Amino acid sequence: MKRILILGVVLVMTVLFNGEMSELRAVELDPYEMLDAFGRFPFVRIIPLDSGNGWGVIYADTNGKVFLNRWTGNSWKREWELTNLGARVRKFFITDVEPDGSPDIVIATVAGRLLIYSMDGYVNLWENIEDNYTSIEAVELTNIDSDPQQEFVMIANGTLYIIDALDKSIQWKSERKFEGVSEIVVANMDADDQLEIVLNTGIVIDSKFRNVELEWTESFGDRIMVFDMNNDGYPEVIGEFADYSLRIFDVYREREVW
Repeated sequence: MKRILILGVVLVMTVLFNGEMSELRAVELDPYEMLDAFGRFPFVRIIPLDSGNGWGVIYADTNGKVFLNRWTGNSWKREWELTNLGARVRKFFITDVEPDGSPDIVIATVAGRLLIYSMDGYVNLWENIEDNYTSIEAVELTNIDSDPQQEFVMIANGTLYIIDALDKSIQWKSERKFEGVSEIVVANMDADDQLEIVLNTGIVIDSKFRNVELEWTESFGDRIMVFDMNNDGYPEVIGEFADYSLRIFDVYREREVW
């Protein structure tokens, strides 16, 4: 009997201790820490919910599904899920693309689907049913011209498209095919006023006149970003390869920096 009582006390203390530790972990779980932890991964975002009164994590898995989980203070609750995409996600964005003052979830799949969901009720607002692409190799969503709305800058079936994100009309598409592209960055890379479309394959295109400004003999990298490493007013392309090695390229002077 004495042994049973001791075991009972230990069990109660264990339960209470685990509960205290759970509460402690809940207090320590912070969205900024989550942002730091997942900042490197392109298929996860830490996002505000309820006009900033809550927060959650949205991510795409290897099976082509998108999940949004809400942090409740001591556990995760499934807020929303999208399981009928039929293909892996190529990229997704959280931005007010319509625009109506509320953020939207914009999803592109490797099999050519573009979808927009409102975060207000998670309603499907649009899908590219009329424009049928069999694949999307790379996509960026940004404002590249003088109008207020954003544009999809996209490689689909090897063709570069610029699509108005508000009325979904094709503003321009290339006659040339761009093979092997997996990432796009849009930025002002030189001394003129307009932006450039940077393809990770080593090609830089003027966004206004749509001519190829630079075609390097080598790839910039498997994943690319831009940053002014030299502090000279012109950003460099920073490319990361599959083995995590880097290449830093100066587009304005057309030379490799490091």
